[in-house]
Amino acid sequence: MDENTFEKAVYKNWTDYFECPLETANTPGTTLRPESKLDESKLLDISYIGKHTFVRLDPAYHTQLDQLVNKLPPNTSLTGEHIQAAWEKDAVLSRDFGAMYYLFPPELPDYLPPKPYTLRQLSEDDEEVMSALHAANTPEEVDEGYVEVSHQIVFGCFHNGQLVSAASGYERTGFLDIGVLTHPGFRKKGLGKAVVGALCNWSIENGMIAQYRHDSTNVNSQKVAVSLNFRLYFKTEGFSLK
Repeated sequence: MDENTFEKAVYKNWTDYFECPLETANTPGTTLRPESKLDESKLLDISYIGKHTFVRLDPAYHTQLDQLVNKLPPNTSLTGEHIQAAWEKDAVLSRDFGAMYYLFPPELPDYLPPKPYTLRQLSEDDEEVMSALHAANTPEEVDEGYVEVSHQIVFGCFHNGQLVSAASGYERTGFLDIGVLTHPGFRKKGLGKAVVGALCNWSIENGMIAQYRHDSTNVNSQKVAVSLNFRLYFKTEGFSLK
C-alpha cells in the first residue's frame, strides 16, 4: 500500500461509517449520527475529519444539534466552540479534547521489550492477571485505556509471571482501535511501546489499519504513538451534558 492509497483508506473508513461519499471529508459542513448505543448517555462525540465535522450523539440531542447546525453560515463546519456557546453555561458537565493517529505500515519500527520482560498474546484465560493490572491503576486510567482480554486481539508484557503492560484492539469504524495500560511501577521502560507494536504487527498481517487515540492531556500515551511512528491525522472533542 502506497501513501496515497493509505491516506484515502483512512478517510474512506470514516466516510463509510457515516454513510457518506469520500468527498464529504473535503467539504465543509457537519454530519450528525444519532446512535442508539448512546441513548441516555448525554454524550456528544465529535471528530474533525478533513474539512468536515462528524458527530456521534445521544439521540435525545439530535433535534437541538440539528437546529444549531442549520443556523450556521453556509460552508461552516460545527465546532466545539459553537456548542459551548449555544448551550447554557451549566448544561455542559465536561469537555474533553483528543487526537487520533494512524500507522502507515512501512513505518512501524522493529521493537521488542527489554529483558527480562516477556511478550505474548493473551486470551480470556488471562482474565485474572488482567484484573490485577486493572486494580493497580486508577479507575480513570482503566477507563481511558480500555484494555480487555475479551477484545479481538490482546498482547501483554510479563515480569516474573505478573502482567505489567497490556494492549488490546478491536474493529471500530473500520480500523483496529488500540488501547494500552501499564502498571504504575513499570512505566517508562518501553513496555507500552512493545505491546502496542505487537498489535500493530497483527493489524498489518490481518489487513487492518491501526488506530491509536488518546486524550490531549495524556502525554505518556502520546509518546507511545510517536515512538511507533503513528501519524497524527485528526482532532476530537467529547461533551458530557446534563
